[in-house]
Amino acid sequence: MSKIFTKLSSLALATAVVGSGFSVNANAAELESQVLDSNEFKNEVFYETQENVGVNDVGPGLGDPNVIVPFGTSKPTSTWDLSTKGIYTFDGSSSGPTLYTNYLLTGKSSVEIYATNQNNQFSLKFKLKRKDLIFDSTIKSFEIPAGKDGTFTVPSLDTSSNYYLEFSPPNKFYGYIK
Repeated sequence: MSKIFTKLSSLALATAVVGSGFSVNANAAELESQVLDSNEFKNEVFYETQENVGVNDVGPGLGDPNVIVPFGTSKPTSTWDLSTKGIYTFDGSSSGPTLYTNYLLTGKSSVEIYATNQNNQFSLKFKLKRKDLIFDSTIKSFEIPAGKDGTFTVPSLDTSSNYYLEFSPPNKFYGYIK
């Protein structure tokens, strides 16, 4: 009975304070110490941010061919000619969206892909895809175990076709294609 009376008294007091327009100020440090001291709830949320280089979360497609928005939602259609510009490097991390190279890659009949999986918990899964008129084609799928690196050679590519890499989440990686 006393627990019910205590709860009702607390409810009545809270209603009176809120209803009368008084405000209660407490700083974050005081509130945090009260929560941590009680050990009732200990939820920790960690957010990792990393600048993606050479990849973003929008797949290659239609759009302005002269605009690349590295961290935005523009669908890149600009090409990176591997035969004239050389190696294309990438570095990215995502726990949610799939990541894609910023450029469509072209100009080589055979490519070498090197990638390091910086995630120590999940394998890195990615695909080399050809940009087609309607549906893009998967040329080859790759998987690198957690914390490892891999080098892959892909022969028999059409030098006039456009390709891109698609990285499945969760991921944290860096590498190149040449």
